[in-house]
This record gives sequence, C-alpha cells and structure tokens, in this order.
Amino acid sequence: MTPTPHDALFKSTFSQPEHAAGALREALPAALAAQIDFGSLTLQPGSFIDEALVASHSDLLFTARLEQGSRFIYVLFEHQSTMHPLMASRLLAYMVRIWQGYLERHPKATLLPGILPVVLVHGAIAWNAPVSFQDLLDVPPETLAQMAEHVPQFCFVLDDISHETDEALRARAMTALGRVVLWCFRHSSDFDELVKLLPAWRDVLEEVRRAPSGGAALARLWHYMFSIADLRDPEKVLKALLAAAGPEAKEEIVTIADYLREEGRREGRLAGEREGRLAGEREGRLAGEREGRLAGEREGRLEGQRSTLLKQLRLRFGELPEPIEARIGAADAAQIEGWTERVITAPTLDDALTER
Repeated sequence: MTPTPHDALFKSTFSQPEHAAGALREALPAALAAQIDFGSLTLQPGSFIDEALVASHSDLLFTARLEQGSRFIYVLFEHQSTMHPLMASRLLAYMVRIWQGYLERHPKATLLPGILPVVLVHGAIAWNAPVSFQDLLDVPPETLAQMAEHVPQFCFVLDDISHETDEALRARAMTALGRVVLWCFRHSSDFDELVKLLPAWRDVLEEVRRAPSGGAALARLWHYMFSIADLRDPEKVLKALLAAAGPEAKEEIVTIADYLREEGRREGRLAGEREGRLAGEREGRLAGEREGRLAGEREGRLEGQRSTLLKQLRLRFGELPEPIEARIGAADAAQIEGWTERVITAPTLDDALTER
C-alpha cells in the first residue's frame, strides 16, 4: 500500500495529457484556456518538488503551444491534499528552477517562456491561504503599492474541489477517468461516504471501463479506494465496495483485493525475515561479545599463571634460558598447572618442566 495514495493517483492519472488537458481547461479562466492548444500538451520529465516534500506533494510539468503563433508555455500542475500557507512562495521557487533548466538547455536565449502555475486542491477545509505572491510580503499596504513594480507579482490558478458538488464534478468537460478521480479526491476524507455515493457513479465507471487502458485505470482506482479505507476489517471493506460498485466490477475488485492480500503477506514475510535477520545479528553480536569476553578472561588468567610459574622457577633455579621462557609462553593451562605443582619439589629445572 502506497503511503501517499492521493499523489500516486494524481500522477498516474494526470501525467497522461488526455486526462490533464480536461482538468486544466476546467481550472483555467475561459479566456486564458482559449489561448492554449491543449492538443499539444506534452509531459516533461522530472520534478521540481523539494526533496523534503516529495512524500506529501506532487507536481507535473507540461509544455503547450499557444493558439496564436509558434510560442509555447510551461504549465506547472501541482496537487495538494492539505492547505499550504506559503504555496505562492514555493511555486515561485519551482518556477525559477524551471527557467534555470530552460537556460541550461538554451544558453543563447534572451527571453524566457511563460509558466502557468495551477494547483488542484482537495481536503476537509477549503483553501484560505493567499494565491498571490504579493500577499505573502510583510509590508504595509502603502509601501507595497510603491514597491509593486519592483517585486515579483503573480497569482497561481487554484482549483479547490473541497466543496464542489458531485453534480458539478460530473458536468466537467473532462475524460470519464479525470472526473471520477476528482470525485474520489472530493470524498477521500470519508470512505464510508464515498462508498455510499459510489452507485451513482457506475455509469462514469463504465465509461472508464470502455476506454483504452480502462482496466488498468480502474485497477488504480480500486487500489486507491483500498488505500484510503480503514483496513482493520478488510473483508468488510471488500464487501462494501463489491456491493456499491455493482457486479460488473466484481472481478476487478476481487483481483485487487487478492493482490493486496498477497502484497500484505509478502510484506509480512519480508518484515519477519528482516526482524529475524536483525535478531540473529544482534544475538550473534552478543554471543561474540560474550565469547570474546570469556576468552579474554581465560587468557588473562593463563598469563597470570605463566607469570607466577616464571617467578617460582627463577627463585629456585636463577635466570632462565630464553628457550625455557619461550616454552612456558607457548604452554597451555594444563601444562602450566602441572609445572607449577612440581616446581617446589623438583631437584632440577629439567625435572620441574618434565612432561608426565
């Protein structure tokens, strides 16, 4: 299960220009939308999201020709499932990166392409943060009026579907998949409500099913619904979805449910293996430490016994030849113990170190 289901569905759907075109056309003012050739909409590679935000935000960058002439613009399509008070500032940072990338590819350029920032928003609370960059500047109004020509000025296009009606979403001039995805986003905070309303969208789901790659698109939708559901009782969720989606969706939903079960088992096995491996490593490390400590203690005792034997031998027989000291240094604990017992009564050094 993806930890960011909203972003995953947004990208999988609207990275396809045919679905993005309808969403963008609906979001833009009509006069501005009329200036853009949406048939030329082309997805650009890469992301301009800060690495720290990748887990909770997603963006798509397109190019599109203008209806008049050969010029093109960039369209930055951003998705937000929560409100961000500094959204205009963040978008400005992304726009600067886009322009920097353009200049790296066109070092002789003396003009920059236009960038149109569009933000799709859904959540429990309607958006109430500034959409104008100038509204973020902490400057008195009279001073800002004098500075206006000297600071960045732009507003991003906000498509807040948080409180859009289902009827309005259904009426949008978009692909069937685009409309049903926006509807899912609209009700994503209340899975029970989404399931309750799902039967009214069966005709739209059927449109998705009949479209090219419709089966794959529906698989992503069912996966998304499982992702936002409370899966403490997965069989209950499965039963509710099957009843709401109708018999034509049964095979699709059961297939996704089986896939998720298998994924869950696989993740469980991997987690168990990881935990077992880590536990084994910990136990091995502890056992190694214990064995090392015991071995050190044994070697320390043996060195002490060797030192005591050498002192006793010197007291009895005077300075010891180097071969004798080397022999004692290489002896094991049993040999040292035996020699130590004999050193007091042995008449000669050879007798003391004789093996018995």
